[in-house]
Amino acid sequence: EAFLSLADLVEASRASLGGLPVIALSCPWRTKQHPDPDGDTLRRVGSGLRALANDWYNRGQRFGVFWDFLSLHQHPDPAHGRVRTAEENRLFRQGLGCLGRLFAHPHTTVLRTASYPEGYDGRKWSAQLVLSLRDQYEGLPGPNLWRYTEACWSRLSCGSKLSLDLDQMGRLAGDPWYDRSAMISECAEGGDRWPPLLPSQFTERLDARAFTEGKDDKALVSRLYAGAFREEMRRATRLGYGGLGWGDAEAAQVARVIASGALPRLEALSFLLNDVGDDGARALAAALG
Repeated sequence: EAFLSLADLVEASRASLGGLPVIALSCPWRTKQHPDPDGDTLRRVGSGLRALANDWYNRGQRFGVFWDFLSLHQHPDPAHGRVRTAEENRLFRQGLGCLGRLFAHPHTTVLRTASYPEGYDGRKWSAQLVLSLRDQYEGLPGPNLWRYTEACWSRLSCGSKLSLDLDQMGRLAGDPWYDRSAMISECAEGGDRWPPLLPSQFTERLDARAFTEGKDDKALVSRLYAGAFREEMRRATRLGYGGLGWGDAEAAQVARVIASGALPRLEALSFLLNDVGDDGARALAAALG
């Protein structure tokens, strides 16, 4: 087992030139017993981690990686009555309470994947967990409640180069030259990133769609999302949404968040290299005053 201590993380942060050396993974569980029984997600994540490490400016950088299955206490063997101890349950609940801060932090790198390997035995069932393009654009939740919540957290104040969709990686991802810049060019734009949602909008989307996984946790994740939203937006001074392929609809949504008063310290807003027209620009201008 390999753990990065707090002292190690602080030391790695001093050496980092771009964001915190913290990577949070958002991946679906393929079975109730194990999220990645054949290692396909691990191979995809491994390609992403190699690309992040292959960075001229941060060569040799150490990263701390959060993966819920490995980072939070799981039930050892619930089918045979082996469950978490009382102390493990306490730590598990404490960990859940910190997820919003981890995924929503503006300097945390979030790697997301929602797809499944070709020929996967549970494909008929698992295909339901993959959002359609329409759902991705509109920010509607998929059947997995926690994956959807993690995605929404990562779209609050995280920079456009730090929230990356691994499903956009091409065949060249395994090449030695494939580095952080190449991965960002593939995985930042064209992925499933939509604008931040107000807590009320988040709850509305939860209520508007059925979930096959985690459906009993709606009240919990609504509370956690609202807490992370208030914390991250209240302290945000800069928001960078450049190069995401956004248009007027996304600009209007960001304007709605600004107009709500959730960003009292906002000093700079970047929409460079997007497709925002006059309507979107007018909405942002009105919200910014």
